[in-house]
This record gives sequence, structure tokens and C-alpha cells, in this order.
Amino acid sequence: MSLGAHIGPEPTTDRFVVVMHGPDERSIPGNTVAVQADMPFNGLTTFGTSFLSKFECSQMPHPLLEHITFVDTPGVLSGEKQRTQRSYDFTGVTSWFAAKSDLILLLFDPHKLD
Repeated sequence: MSLGAHIGPEPTTDRFVVVMHGPDERSIPGNTVAVQADMPFNGLTTFGTSFLSKFECSQMPHPLLEHITFVDTPGVLSGEKQRTQRSYDFTGVTSWFAAKSDLILLLFDPHKLD
């Protein structure tokens, strides 16, 4: 396990990253976090190893994260790329997270729309 979340200057997320409270800073691979009994992600195993390789959990001991969990998702690809350039059911995974969410924020760059 590596430490903390990997943050870059540009939005480059190609994976689902859950940011949640934990006892220390660490990053847990998706195939591990999806089978942990004390985590709420067991249902994600149905999306297979292609998805689990694009999923991770970053934990950190911050008081705000005791009350909220963030999920950063990959961006929506344009046109046919959305369906052909992902090796897992992106819509299904997004729907799984959305069904368990209290709030969804949709952010986009209006200068990069196709």
C-alpha cells in the first residue's frame, strides 16, 4: 500500500478513487477494498477484475472524512470512445455508486466539450 491520494495539476483521473476516513494515510487497491468485510464496496466485485484494477481507496485521518466519503470518477469519454475504450461496465459502476450517494456533483470543462 502506498501513502495518500495521488494528486496532479490537471484532471487526469482514469479510475474510480474513494477518499474516506482511515487510521492513517494509505492507498488500498480496488481488488483488496472490494472484499474487505468492514468496507461498503463488496458489491463491486460483480464488475470484474478489469474494473477493480481501475478502483482504489485513499484513506486519511481527517475529521471531515469521519462524516463524508468522496468518490472521484473517471471523466465521460466522447461518443463511441465511452463504450469501446473501457474494459468494464462504466455505466453500471457509475449507477452502483449513484444509488448509494446522497449528493452528486457534476463538473465539466465547457471548453473541452465534443
